[in-house]
Amino acid sequence: MPKPPLLSLPDRRLILASESKARRQMFDGVGIAYEAMAPRLDEEALRLAADHEGLSPADTATMLAEAKAIKISVSHPDAVIIASDQLLVCDGVVYGKPATREEARERLDLLSDKTHELVTAGIMIANGGQRLWHIVKTPRITFRRLDARGIDAYLDAMADDAYHTPGVYMIEGLGAHLIRQMEGCYYTIMGFPLLECLGHLHQMGLDYQQATS
Repeated sequence: MPKPPLLSLPDRRLILASESKARRQMFDGVGIAYEAMAPRLDEEALRLAADHEGLSPADTATMLAEAKAIKISVSHPDAVIIASDQLLVCDGVVYGKPATREEARERLDLLSDKTHELVTAGIMIANGGQRLWHIVKTPRITFRRLDARGIDAYLDAMADDAYHTPGVYMIEGLGAHLIRQMEGCYYTIMGFPLLECLGHLHQMGLDYQQATS
């Protein structure tokens, strides 16, 4: 049973615009009072449009995160909305989440024995679109050498979770077996720059809730 939240913003609701289990677990783990809502955007279409316009990976990730936040903020202008997005960059090419097993298999084969970047944007908005904070961090991950048999066994074990991240892995689970080296914050690698976000929330007044009798 989850523990009750310990910290909240004064007089402001906090909404996490995400359907990611990992991101919700982050917020649960640090004891913040928040709601979670899925923005339901066609992220791949937005990513392809950004690529067509020549946006950098950092600008694309920021645009996608902001689109998620605005989608929720329009219906909840009184709340502070937090969103994020993560893109994988390998050999200068930007990748989103794989849609099929074959695409996931090709992604793991591509990443085998290579270093890639996880361009991770976090954003906070209010009042239907006013940007309060944003940051882009770029941790680096180096994979072990993978073989075809190992990739297929891994995808069997991952099942639908293989399609939730652009790198086909979650470092808090089986994905750790793929990785030889990590450079960057654990939370950011998981998909959200949590420490930087917490710093800004504390500046906004995030504090311990008053105990009720």
